[in-house]
Amino acid sequence: MSDDTSKIEIYKRANKLKVKAGGDPKGGPGRFDATAVNRANIVIQKMSDMYPNEIKKSLEELDRLWGETKQMDSGARADHAALMSNTANKIKDLAGTFGYELMSYFGTSLRDYILDTDLSQPEQATIVQAHVDVMQVAYRENLKGMKHPLADELKRVVAEAIAKYS
Repeated sequence: MSDDTSKIEIYKRANKLKVKAGGDPKGGPGRFDATAVNRANIVIQKMSDMYPNEIKKSLEELDRLWGETKQMDSGARADHAALMSNTANKIKDLAGTFGYELMSYFGTSLRDYILDTDLSQPEQATIVQAHVDVMQVAYRENLKGMKHPLADELKRVVAEAIAKYS
């Protein structure tokens, strides 16, 4: 058996994705171009006027999907549950992008709950319905942050539904 280790060459290639994301190609701490960050923030601010309409459409889609899911037999709900989870995730992303922490919180909570269930039990429907209802209230009341008496009440409603029916 011969020793071929002298023929091995090691190439250290630059991680181009890391560099594009602001990382240092030599492994040191990265840095973001402040001008690029400011431009991105300006674009997001200009788009923030679109939030109410986009979130309304997403909530209507979630409500439609939930209405359809409730009418299905328990075996057919799994595929629809995935669509609902995707819509809840979209709501989470939209809300998070535009600073609506409470809506993002409920979108995350609903997405994660749906991913953990098959929506085959009536108790699970109560928890999903609680999420859908509080999201509608958060939208209607234009609640942004988590530190508001109504936000605390809405979070309590969902937490109680989960505690009682899980």
